[in-house]
Amino acid sequence: MTDSTQDDDRTGGVAAAAPAPSGGATPAAGAAPAGGARVPLPQSGVIVPLVTPLLPDRSVDAASAATLVEHVLSAGVDGVLALGSTGESGALSAADREASVAATVAAVGRRAHVMAGLPAMGTADAVADARRWEALGADSLLLAAPFVFPPSQTELVEHFGAVADAVGIPLVAYDVPGRAHVALSPGLLAQLAADGAIAGVKDSTNVLSNAQGVLAATAQVPGFVRATGSEESIDGLLLSGYDIAVPGLANVLPGLHVALARHARAGEWEQAAARQREIAGLLGLYAAPLAGATPTTAFFAAVKEALRQRGVIEHATLSAPFAQPDEAVAEHVRAWLARVG
Repeated sequence: MTDSTQDDDRTGGVAAAAPAPSGGATPAAGAAPAGGARVPLPQSGVIVPLVTPLLPDRSVDAASAATLVEHVLSAGVDGVLALGSTGESGALSAADREASVAATVAAVGRRAHVMAGLPAMGTADAVADARRWEALGADSLLLAAPFVFPPSQTELVEHFGAVADAVGIPLVAYDVPGRAHVALSPGLLAQLAADGAIAGVKDSTNVLSNAQGVLAATAQVPGFVRATGSEESIDGLLLSGYDIAVPGLANVLPGLHVALARHARAGEWEQAAARQREIAGLLGLYAAPLAGATPTTAFFAAVKEALRQRGVIEHATLSAPFAQPDEAVAEHVRAWLARVG
């Protein structure tokens, strides 16, 4: 990360002005957007990685996005993530990514934290999107390593530093080697945190030894937030010292995940473990029998179809080129919902 005279407090420092996403006046980076002060990054609890509701023409369904937000907020979640992997972020057009962030921010209305993902192929695109999402009112940003060309750990310092220097809101590192094809080492995360470039990490490695390395490397960083996307072991990771769960199933059953997090926060580990066992028994939802689809597509199809059948969103449409949910998926979801009750 290059030297900078900029204030390293990413929650309120002054940075380069962001271009307005749709014309008009541009707020200064880090400034609170219209509608109230930004909501701080949660230090514990549940952030839901929202699906992106789409209309049959595959454009963003803002009305369904609003009802989805109400569905999860009413369960008491601490925040939402727009444009995470669960939101099909890498498959959406640039215009639809912007529409998704705008719809989410508008629906939340400063009642909870809004994190927005940066599924960029390179640093320049990540910086541009970071400024747009900040101007739209996102409270924090989630940044993975660049796609296509896996960088070295040294090059990742430059990548994360450039995005952090461009905005005035917190940046969270997204460690998702299954998609970015490069891991963020615990040492790298500790360096970025010490530099003031990142405020936390979303660990989607599903590797327990990596989680222990992250905990050890960042133990002395005040306020550093550790979030897990490993749905099978939320309770264990919270017990170890992680702070936040970011589970895809919380789109459908947010209350169950809120209960687990609250038990963990209270040190009620037997109760937390019981909720975790319930969650583990429900992950079969993802195994939808969608012909010609990958497991990732089946996941999207099952979660969206479950939300459609529950009346939360209007359509279960997936973005191109994913296979669309069919009657086999609908039947799988109906049976699953019948078991859930």
